[in-house]
Amino acid sequence: MDFFRKQNWDIIKHTWIWFGLSGIVIAVGMVAWVTRGLNYGIDFTGGSLLRYQFERPLTTREEGAIQVITDTRQMLANMGLAKSQIQVSGNDSLYIRTPSVANDTEARKRDEKIRAGLANLFGKKAGKIHGLGRETVGPVIGKMLARSAIQALILGVVLILIYVTIRYEFRFAVAAVIALFHDTLVLIGGMALLQTELNTWFVAAILTVLGYSMNDTVIIFDRIRENRTLHRRADLASVVNASLLQTMARSLNTVLTTLFTLIALFVFGGATIHGFALALIIGITSGCYSSIFTASPIVVMWHERARRAKAGAPAIRPAMATATATTATGDAPVTPDELSEPEAGVARPSARETMREAERAAQEAKRQRRRDRRKKKSKNKPSAKRKKRF
Repeated sequence: MDFFRKQNWDIIKHTWIWFGLSGIVIAVGMVAWVTRGLNYGIDFTGGSLLRYQFERPLTTREEGAIQVITDTRQMLANMGLAKSQIQVSGNDSLYIRTPSVANDTEARKRDEKIRAGLANLFGKKAGKIHGLGRETVGPVIGKMLARSAIQALILGVVLILIYVTIRYEFRFAVAAVIALFHDTLVLIGGMALLQTELNTWFVAAILTVLGYSMNDTVIIFDRIRENRTLHRRADLASVVNASLLQTMARSLNTVLTTLFTLIALFVFGGATIHGFALALIIGITSGCYSSIFTASPIVVMWHERARRAKAGAPAIRPAMATATATTATGDAPVTPDELSEPEAGVARPSARETMREAERAAQEAKRQRRRDRRKKKSKNKPSAKRKKRF
């Protein structure tokens, strides 16, 4: 699939558009997070664990266990307990974890109501139901997991900074970490906006999304490094833009095949993995976007600022082929706008051809600076006729 390689789209030129889109999405999510909060599930808030056992087996097959959980979940949803977690233990026992209540009296009433509902559902098939006890479960496990996830995230960021700095440059490492924070904020904002119930799977979803995004970013960085080696004189904006177009097909193909699977899980996987699949859909889409439109443009912006600060030059837009280029045939110079928008009937140059034009333009600019310096020296040098004789 060479469609993107043959294009001459100037992605880097529109950096502020990509940043603006990200800012809008993150701002909407953060407003939802502040105003509505996250919908924490039982793993984070705690609750009551109810255990029941029947005289005869509820099911003897795995498919039957899924049906038992589905029927029980529907019954609990009718009672206003849709957040409850259900587990079939063995063939004849049910464990139900419900949200916490104000006092023990309310918990006892709810226990009796659930037992009566289960008797109506499975009494004819499994016989009499017996309560094995009720115990209060706090959110300790969820808090410990969240704390461990934060520690793992901080350690991962430090290791990513070290690894990417050694393999590429420090600015590449910082850009990759900013892209990871972008994905995290988009995912949290999406969950707050949709009010999806969050349990321990949310921590796994965040870590999965960060790993996926980092993998995509590193692949793009690898191509940038290869093109910088092949085209040393080309400006970084042109190299990065061409590298993005060369890896665009790979990034989109990978994310689309992954999204097809996740959408199927979201639609047909049932309520148990509904939230996890939705989080991965949002996070992986954001990860693909940030790898292309966030991480690499940040590298170019950092490079341009450092170059201007070092040379004291005026601001130059970070666009592809910013210098005046010459055509491949050596004819009249061609402006950047003419490079990006060819006349009708003229073949559009590919990303690699544009990068080569930028490299030739950089070489010509260097030669011109040398000629200007020689002219300046010859002009300041006194002639033999004007030299005084003593």
